[in-house]
Amino acid sequence: MPRSIPPAVEQRLFAADPLDAEGILRIDTSLGLDAFAESRTLLNARTLLAALDEQPSKATAELKNLNRAFVKRMTQEMAWPEGYIEAVWRYNRVLDETDVPRLHVLRNLMEIAGLVNRRKGSFHATRLGKRLLAPERAGELFDLLLRTYLGRMNWAFAAWGPEDRAMQTYCVHALWKIRESASDGARADAIAPRLAVDDVVWLAGRSWAAGPEGLVRAVRYRLLEPLWDFGLLSLHADSEDAKQPLWRVMPLFDAAIHFELGVDGKTAARAGDGIVTLTVTLRGTSPRVWRRLEVPASLTLDRLHEILVTAMGWLDYHLHAFDIEGRRYGVPDDDFDFDDTLPEEQVVLGDLARADVRRFTYEYDFGDGWLHDIVLEAVGEALPGVEYPRCVAGERACPPEDCGGIPGFYAFVEAMADPGHPEHKDFAVWYGGEFDAEAFSAEQVSSLLRIVWTGEMPADGTFGE
Repeated sequence: MPRSIPPAVEQRLFAADPLDAEGILRIDTSLGLDAFAESRTLLNARTLLAALDEQPSKATAELKNLNRAFVKRMTQEMAWPEGYIEAVWRYNRVLDETDVPRLHVLRNLMEIAGLVNRRKGSFHATRLGKRLLAPERAGELFDLLLRTYLGRMNWAFAAWGPEDRAMQTYCVHALWKIRESASDGARADAIAPRLAVDDVVWLAGRSWAAGPEGLVRAVRYRLLEPLWDFGLLSLHADSEDAKQPLWRVMPLFDAAIHFELGVDGKTAARAGDGIVTLTVTLRGTSPRVWRRLEVPASLTLDRLHEILVTAMGWLDYHLHAFDIEGRRYGVPDDDFDFDDTLPEEQVVLGDLARADVRRFTYEYDFGDGWLHDIVLEAVGEALPGVEYPRCVAGERACPPEDCGGIPGFYAFVEAMADPGHPEHKDFAVWYGGEFDAEAFSAEQVSSLLRIVWTGEMPADGTFGE
């Protein structure tokens, strides 16, 4: 079942670069060839490389594609989905490269990746391609192919529909969402709405768009089927709707793909490390909305921001800043010369405590103006067996985003608590359901903080509920 994730973690996914091998998307390059038995993309890339290593293939004069004889050979030697090549031959007496879309995309993908090139009118395996053909380097070949498809291949060329830069820019986020959605099986029409796309591109009424149905089709051909060919997903018939198959995560997905989502790759604080106990109170609330947190003293303010929005319940949609002894820390805006904001990543929480700073302010959303009073209560050592950061106490739910600051929040609470209130129905529709102002769980907050800090999802997805 799909699970929500803390906003701070989701922001890292949105910012992830699929080409950065040391970034969020990690691929296990140590896996041997046996691990990729279900990966048609890898197996077919090896088949193509081996054939070109044996004998370069002459390119066609017009389109500079693989020639017909070589294409016919590849249809016989490569691995294909059941019935795929039979269907291709059914409509063609002879085959050009473009008549076999999977081969056409694979050859272009390998050329972009630097595995094959075209010289003097023929296709050759490059030195890199020949090196990665070795069985023990299958993991490296898989890594290069997948990263190239996600980060360098133009999906509008590879599959149906117009170019959607948002869909491709946020492809690591899409990969995460697909894994979460398809862990127990999901149809394309259930997966597509969960991905980040350009809504304007998929508006119905444009000359080429098909609205939501077009988006589902694009997601299938640009992401789901390619991931199927990579061996990361499997395809199953849906007993309720044969036209909408179910996509499921394959074992290779969990074996080869890892998302490094923790704070700078750190794990929980170790025994003996410095731990700061702090109390966060949302100014103007009565009875007060507050949290008591125990966090590593090594946190810089930019990381503390992620802890605070997660602990309070904000969605991290808006700007923020810290006010510490009259100085403003946050993300400086280089476009404004009069911006006196200092870089927040240069300030360490433990250094504030050592300088005897005991109180400061955190502001979230400059429009609604949510001010948080932060008190550093104590500095101690991490206890053995305890996972940090954690929430040890607190009360009441965080206000909804964009409700109009403190006055708007209490108008919202009053209306939501009274079904007879004239604005109750409108607020309920706006919020998307009922609102419990007393709702709070320190255990649930601690689970969310654990995800922000380590990137590890709870195995059961309960978040301590």
